Amino acid sequence: MTQTGTDIGAGIRPVVRSSRVRPWIALAAATVVFACGLFGFLPFIVVLPVIGVVLAFGAPPDYVAHGRPIARRLPNVVLGVALVAALVVVVGQPQLGLPLVSLFGLDGSGLAVTCLAVVALALPLAMADAPTDAGPTEWFLLTRRNLILSLTVFVIVGTWYGERGLSLLPIGVLVLTLPLIIGISRLVAARRQRLEYGLLRHPLGPALGQQRLQLANVMLLCGLLALTLPAGVYDPAALQLTPGQHRLLVVAFVLGLVAFVLLCLVPLRQVRLGSNLLVAAATIFLAVQLISIYRPPVDPVAIGTPLATEWWVGHGGHAELVNYHYTRSTQRHALDILQVVDGSIHRPGSTDLTSYYIYDQPVLAPAAGTVTYVVDGHPDQPIGSVDSQHPTGNELVIDIGGGHYLLMGHLRQGSIAVDVGERVIEGQQLARVGNSGASSAPHIHIQAQTLPTGVADLATIDGPKMVKTLRTYPLLFRGASLIRGGVETRPTAVDPRRGDFVRSTR
Repeated sequence: MTQTGTDIGAGIRPVVRSSRVRPWIALAAATVVFACGLFGFLPFIVVLPVIGVVLAFGAPPDYVAHGRPIARRLPNVVLGVALVAALVVVVGQPQLGLPLVSLFGLDGSGLAVTCLAVVALALPLAMADAPTDAGPTEWFLLTRRNLILSLTVFVIVGTWYGERGLSLLPIGVLVLTLPLIIGISRLVAARRQRLEYGLLRHPLGPALGQQRLQLANVMLLCGLLALTLPAGVYDPAALQLTPGQHRLLVVAFVLGLVAFVLLCLVPLRQVRLGSNLLVAAATIFLAVQLISIYRPPVDPVAIGTPLATEWWVGHGGHAELVNYHYTRSTQRHALDILQVVDGSIHRPGSTDLTSYYIYDQPVLAPAAGTVTYVVDGHPDQPIGSVDSQHPTGNELVIDIGGGHYLLMGHLRQGSIAVDVGERVIEGQQLARVGNSGASSAPHIHIQAQTLPTGVADLATIDGPKMVKTLRTYPLLFRGASLIRGGVETRPTAVDPRRGDFVRSTR
């Protein structure tokens, strides 16, 4: 008996030692990955998911047979509050722009948010587990590993939303890949007899309340994700793909949603709380975004069209999902205007500047007013190159009255035909469309704002003052028809969003 006891003790010590060492190894690896991002060896869009996965494997396994939930103790509550505070900054950074810029400056605010995102991922490693393994319960199981993995998805979408305004990209990737990852994990769980088949056999069974809640949670999320397709959220992808490839992508997206729901019909016996909180957060986010997309504009400015021909909205609308400018208060209601012919923004087989349909098109004054600002002389950038030092490139600003100033950027070098102080009338040619500044393809950046100056001079204003004083207004377009989903209408004033075509009727 003594020898047996010794053997048992010898078998337990390495396990305990491993569980204590594993988090430190994970933290060390995460620190190395973060340093690679900090010094530019890896982009932060890669750093965050890698750190999340590394930290997740530094947490104890959460299999039902061995899973230990996070303990309900005061230290864990304190860490939880700190975690939530970090997540609020990660997701709420567009609304917290002024204090973040005041504390860290324009260049440092983004890094500060990224650091808080990494801290949020690491905090669960410091939480204590309950002293006993998790047995069957009537409620959801919260483990450190599941919490870290859920937070990883949360902060990736959150940082893309706040810093880049392109959360549609990680959302689309997750819809296409998560069902595959979950499917593989379900196969592993089936081999370990960890799946619950009751929803298939007895869906109304009395002991399946948490599984039914999870199914309803996922179905609601997938329903909202399906509604993002007709809202034009993913329309830019159609310009990068052939019609057949785009249809295949849409089918894959829909099949991913269906697979997500079907996988919830064979859930784990113990449903994870972290995953369901993530799904609930995504549902709230999408609901707010979809409501914002369809709501009427507040305090809009009505102008004429800047092009005499039909144009297409690459970015525009009242929510981040259709307008990447929306998370920046200084560009919130800006539009990016391009031209599309036969499903492409350039002629087939060529991507030089002259092959783009909008390039060198005359830019017309959308309203009468006085020119208050002009910058010319920046070269048009070849495709694949951007001028980050001069974001809007060649630009001009017109005072159109009522405290509204109209900015148009990315104009062709040497094409601006007006000077500061000159009075212009609506429809007058001002310049030509170019590709100057930080532009990936020829287009017009247009916004109505509160200041009479352009981006070049705004760089001389201190960050907090700029964030505090520069605001934009929603734009409506007079004398135009709207083509949305192939249907043309002629409203009194067009309120366009991504994927819409606008055609001048004058």
